[in-house]
Amino acid sequence: MNKNNVWFITAKTNLHVGNENTSSYGLIDLAVQRDATTKLPCINSSSLKGALNEYAAMLKSKDLDLVKIFGCDKSDKSKDAKTQKGKYTFFDANILFLPVQSDTHLFELVTCDAVLARFFSQVRLITEEEITEDNLMGKFSYRKISNQEFIDLCSDDNLPIIARNVLDNGESKNLWYEQVVPAETVFYTLIDDTLDTELTLAKKISEDKAIVQIGANATIGYGYCKFTNLNSENHE
Repeated sequence: MNKNNVWFITAKTNLHVGNENTSSYGLIDLAVQRDATTKLPCINSSSLKGALNEYAAMLKSKDLDLVKIFGCDKSDKSKDAKTQKGKYTFFDANILFLPVQSDTHLFELVTCDAVLARFFSQVRLITEEEITEDNLMGKFSYRKISNQEFIDLCSDDNLPIIARNVLDNGESKNLWYEQVVPAETVFYTLIDDTLDTELTLAKKISEDKAIVQIGANATIGYGYCKFTNLNSENHE
């Protein structure tokens, strides 16, 4: 695998990829997915793969063999739709930068040494490529805070919680509270397509400057995310 397989995912709208394995007894009814080790927000690989499959199916491109890439073609609703083991490997998307309020700008991105170290380590381990903080600073403008400050900002106490409601003739029938990852949060992921010598999915994502909808609530504008390759010059 090389650097062409490393992707940044920027949430351009609020993002809710739900954690169905967690029951909450506090204010939050629907929590976001979190990394099992760090407890920081993430996008599980299965959710990411499904979203990209939906996106690729909408493209209806003859260049993309969706069964080969994903193991199935979500655009094929027939009874005899083909399924097999996909040849691509999709990794979890881990948080890299979180947007916070700024005194001088609309917002600023923050991260911490522990998150950066994990990013560099994973990229180096899987791609055998050496990425430095100087390389990253050339693509993003961000400020480092302490590890504990970053953990606190990502906690249930600080991530946005949005009240949702179902109304029947103006009467509340179902009020719930939903946690979101805020717009402009940046994740990173790796997609191993080394068995596909044409790198067709990566090419399509790059050519189309992909905006992929991930997670729940697409009809109210949640989860619209921009994919940018590590080698791309444009990371705005």
